[in-house]
Amino acid sequence: HPFQGGATLLSLGLIFILYTMFVWWRDVLRESTLEGHHTKVVQLGPRYGFILFIVSEVMFLFALFRASSHSSLAPTVEIGGIWPPKGIGVLDPREIPFLNTLIPPSSGAAVTWAHHAILAGKEKRAVYALVATVSLALVFTGFQGMEYYQAPSTISDSIYGSTFFLATGFHGFHVIIGTLFSIICGIRQYLGHLTKEHHVGFEAAAWYWHFVDVVRLFP
Repeated sequence: HPFQGGATLLSLGLIFILYTMFVWWRDVLRESTLEGHHTKVVQLGPRYGFILFIVSEVMFLFALFRASSHSSLAPTVEIGGIWPPKGIGVLDPREIPFLNTLIPPSSGAAVTWAHHAILAGKEKRAVYALVATVSLALVFTGFQGMEYYQAPSTISDSIYGSTFFLATGFHGFHVIIGTLFSIICGIRQYLGHLTKEHHVGFEAAAWYWHFVDVVRLFP
């Protein structure tokens, strides 16, 4: 909308949000690593909180999948009684979609490798495993960009386009967030922040990444 100063206000709000996030996470890391305030009892709070966050994400994505399955299993007369709707082009599931279904489990195996390396006290192997995880995630994101570029339909093409691009787009967004999460964990592992007794941040990243992996297996 043509509100005067709207872009400036939006930019300032975004800057303040990012600054608040940075300072808050910085303080949490200082409390847990340098000051040693995160005892086993304190660690339960972040663990339970992150589990609840993942549950909320599951509910959100379930709603998207439910909308897609409802429309595909019982197509209405408004879309011609068939699925996909008549005149809507679809991607070949044997090409990029199939390849992008194989990559997430591979990256999940890499992040599990990193977890076992941390528990075994092998810091360098954990870093290598996280580098592999991030590399696979970047390949996945690149392929999804190619998939969108080559897609014969758009988000405005009936219920098919709406559900397909909304579900896969949010999954791709979660992959990007998980990639940033893994990068931060890799940097922290390289700096020696994570130990086999204390690595709650990495556990949260691994749980999140496995959640993203499982979501990709759904149609």
